[in-house]
Amino acid sequence: MALGGSLLCTLLLLALVVVGAGGFDPFAIVPVTVATAIGAIGAVAVYALFVRLFAERADRSFLAVATAVCLLSFVALVEAATIPGATTGRLTPFGAMHVVPAVVCVAVLTRWRT
Repeated sequence: MALGGSLLCTLLLLALVVVGAGGFDPFAIVPVTVATAIGAIGAVAVYALFVRLFAERADRSFLAVATAVCLLSFVALVEAATIPGATTGRLTPFGAMHVVPAVVCVAVLTRWRT
């Protein structure tokens, strides 16, 4: 569910912004799909590990790590800013495509166990 929800939300967001992107590479469907899938699968693996290691504190620990990883993912925006055609208007949805899957993964994984 975390993977499917993350992909669905990110691809919907991509569909909303790709029309105005004018061929801006980070908005190509393959890189977005692959990066989202890797992130969601990683989130599921980390959450499963936290459930085994931390039991009752798994949700809180996972939220802390997911928040830190989401914030670190914004480093990619620095690199994306060097791509020709990069503007604030184009990079803002790119940043949102980092937050949306993180929120979906945290919401799905922490509610699934309760």
